[in-house]
Amino acid sequence: MNARILVVDDEPDIRFLLKDILEDEGYQVDVAEHAKAANEIRRVSDPDLVLLDIWMPEVDGVTLLKQWKSSGRDHCPVVMMSGHGTVETAVEATRYGAIDFVEKPLSMAKLISTVKSALANSSHGLRQDNKQRREEPVGNSRVVQNLKQNMLDLGSSNQAVFLSGPYGSGRRIWANYLSASAGGMDMFDTDRELRSYLPLKANLYIEDICDLSLEQQAELHDAIELTNRESKFRFIISSRSDYQALKNNVQVDPRMATLWMNAILIPSLDEHIEDIPELLEYYVNWYSDHEQLPYRHFDVAAQNLLRNHRWSGDINQLKQFVKAILENDDTENIDLPEIEDTLHQVTTNADPDPDNKMQITIDMNLDLREAREAFEREYLSRHLALSDNNMSELARRVGQERTHLYRKLKSLGLQTKKQ
Repeated sequence: MNARILVVDDEPDIRFLLKDILEDEGYQVDVAEHAKAANEIRRVSDPDLVLLDIWMPEVDGVTLLKQWKSSGRDHCPVVMMSGHGTVETAVEATRYGAIDFVEKPLSMAKLISTVKSALANSSHGLRQDNKQRREEPVGNSRVVQNLKQNMLDLGSSNQAVFLSGPYGSGRRIWANYLSASAGGMDMFDTDRELRSYLPLKANLYIEDICDLSLEQQAELHDAIELTNRESKFRFIISSRSDYQALKNNVQVDPRMATLWMNAILIPSLDEHIEDIPELLEYYVNWYSDHEQLPYRHFDVAAQNLLRNHRWSGDINQLKQFVKAILENDDTENIDLPEIEDTLHQVTTNADPDPDNKMQITIDMNLDLREAREAFEREYLSRHLALSDNNMSELARRVGQERTHLYRKLKSLGLQTKKQ
């Protein structure tokens, strides 16, 4: 079961914007416009986290917080939301039991980071919930088994680990596998300062070293040296590039590039295609369990066809294909024409090449505003597919702040999750 979050705010635009954003992040969300509604919701459900506005009619947020915490038995974490002029009040609220606060106007990157941190460190045990949803590396091929053994051999160390592998190879999955026995893993948010994660409370995963500024890379290099001496947790740093490419990249600190000389190589899917039948079964079960999609069966002929397909998007593309197949129909057996049609659709939408080109036909009878909307809709739709509907990845790809992106997607009628 995903974490349940209660948003309490008297402004409807903020309530429902937060609901949309948090649901896109995978959380279950309830909303309340005032203290009475919040208490009614809490009587029938047990939220894992409350986002509580300070200024509300009748009963303000601080008073409501005091009421909740006065018994000493309410251990649900509460994050205060404060507007201009109320930050001091929000800080004061920490004396009454709030664990953090976020300032309005809200930065979505800061909000999501705060939510993740609050849940990860709460007594509700959300790390265990994340563990239940964590993907596992799948396969009995020699390359996968050797990599698993390599990760197990590293398990008891706190030395930083460096991963190199192509788009979609599953670097994050392997980082989670390495962290499974070490208290979990946090994702580094490039909008947060590195020092806010220190000292490490879990292994810290950085998706791609190239996403960090040279200043951030220098701070990271120093932090790695310090953490190796003072923490039981480790940094796990990843990149789509190998050592030679990083060495030649002027946007990469040479000291960091050197660390990739002994990086662990995560194989592309075409290096272990014999694992495809097992991967298909794994992701069918995954989507059945986590998104309640129907269970469907790939017969031997279907598996052989898919083993011979060139998965240019690697495991991400295979996973997207399985989801599309399960959404197509609820019949148990999958025929070859359906597979071929879905493969064409997924292949068209999942070219992993960062320099890929997009061709679009725009009706010249449209005015400039309509033509721009047509382009934006197609452009963002393609990037959504490439990002596997992950908003953090989408924001990174298109260079936009997440708050703006949510509004833009909504105005264009694009959905970031299955409705």
